[in-house]
Amino acid sequence: MVTLKSLDRTLSLAHNLAMRHGTFIVIDGIGGCGKTTHAKLLHARMRKGTVLTHEPGGTPLAEKIRKLILHNLIPTADVTTEFFLFWTARAEHMREKIAPALRAGRHVICDRFDSSTFAFQIFGEKHPELTKLFWEARKVVLGKYEPDAYIILDIPVAVAEKRRAGRPPRKDRFDDNPRAFQGRVRAGFKTFAEEIGQCAHIVNANRAPKEVEQDILRIVSNY
Repeated sequence: MVTLKSLDRTLSLAHNLAMRHGTFIVIDGIGGCGKTTHAKLLHARMRKGTVLTHEPGGTPLAEKIRKLILHNLIPTADVTTEFFLFWTARAEHMREKIAPALRAGRHVICDRFDSSTFAFQIFGEKHPELTKLFWEARKVVLGKYEPDAYIILDIPVAVAEKRRAGRPPRKDRFDDNPRAFQGRVRAGFKTFAEEIGQCAHIVNANRAPKEVEQDILRIVSNY
């Protein structure tokens, strides 16, 4: 039987083998799926020096863009404007934080990444015309530093909604959108995983946290 202790040993070995270049792990999903919690849990189990970051944000400039978008401080902006703002924040995040860490041999865990842009702006907001631009922007901004693994925490919309209702209030206008929107976003994450291929892993998040954590550790140990 695979235990959390044995997975910890595997993670330690994987870390030693990957010292010459960092591993880039993304944890994503609809609001309320537990991604932030599990990103922190994974970070706690990884070796010292692993970088835990988030999007939108991660650097001073990117955090300013985060406030503009999530706090609805640019109410007249359309989806295309938001799309480019997300990529602007991501480009800064990559240049200032993620790429340097990976080059230094440090592992990076990111709470949300481009998978969210695909799911929210293209599927949630129903703008499929941005799909081609998404993949082109991805090539330019990420370059050779594409994530090694995307872990998508999948959960029914109603369950996620109930979880969000039980946490302290915070400003995030995307979480306030109706179930139909959240359902499209959930479908967007699944489509993204299909497009990305083998490095994308969909994990059932509608279970006890320990079960979800064990699946995440098992996936990460392979990298």
